[in-house]
Amino acid sequence: MATLGLAGCGSSQASQSANSTTNKNQDKISEDEGIIKTARDFNENGHYKSSNKALNGIKITDLSKKGFGSLKTEYFQIQKSNDAFLLKQGKQQNQAAQSNGSTNLNTNNSFSNYSKFVGDYSFYNYDSNRQQSDLVIDSDGTVVQENNDGTSFHGVATISPSSQSGVLSYDVTSDTNDTKSINANVKIVVSWSNGENETYYGYTSYAGGAVLTDGKPYKGDLVNEVWVQ
Repeated sequence: MATLGLAGCGSSQASQSANSTTNKNQDKISEDEGIIKTARDFNENGHYKSSNKALNGIKITDLSKKGFGSLKTEYFQIQKSNDAFLLKQGKQQNQAAQSNGSTNLNTNNSFSNYSKFVGDYSFYNYDSNRQQSDLVIDSDGTVVQENNDGTSFHGVATISPSSQSGVLSYDVTSDTNDTKSINANVKIVVSWSNGENETYYGYTSYAGGAVLTDGKPYKGDLVNEVWVQ
C-alpha cells in the first residue's frame, strides 16, 4: 500500500509540474500576442522602427516552442514588412542626400572602393540545425541574411580598411572545418534592423574569393560565422 501511495504521489507531482509548464507557456503566448498586436499596429500606421522595437520584446528562442507557430509566422511577416519599408526609405533618402551633396546614415557609399566584398555569400560549414544560409551585401551597404527556416534578417553595413591580425576563420579552400588565423583586409559592421550590431572581418582566400568571418569561436573548436562568395 505504501508503494502504491508513493507512486500516486509522484504521478500527481508530475501532473502538477506539467500543468505549471503549460500555464507558463499560455501566459507567455498571451504576452507575446499583445506584443505582436502592438507591432502590427505600428506597422499599419507606418511606424516601422517602433514596430521593430516592439518585436524586440519577444525572445526568438520562444518562437520555436510548441504552441508558438502562428506567432512565429506573424513575427517574421511583420519584421520583413518593416525592413522592406525601412530599406526603401533609406535608399530614397540616400539618393536625395547625394543630390544635395550630403550623406545619409541609412545607406552609404562606403563599398564604392570595395566592390570585391559586394555580392552573394554562402554560410561555410553548413549545418541544417543552424539558421544561417545565405548573405547578400548590396553596393549601397544594404544586407539581407536568408535563413534555413525561410525567414530573413535585414540591415545596413559600412566597410573600412583593417589590418587586424590573428582573426579566427576556416581554411575555406579545404572543404573541412580546419581553422586558421587570418590577417583582415577590411572590417564590415552591420547594423541589423533589431538594433544589434555585428562585426565581420573580410579577406581574400587562397582561391581568390572574398571571405567574411566574425572571428568568434563556436562549440570550442569551430568558428561562429564564416561566409564565402
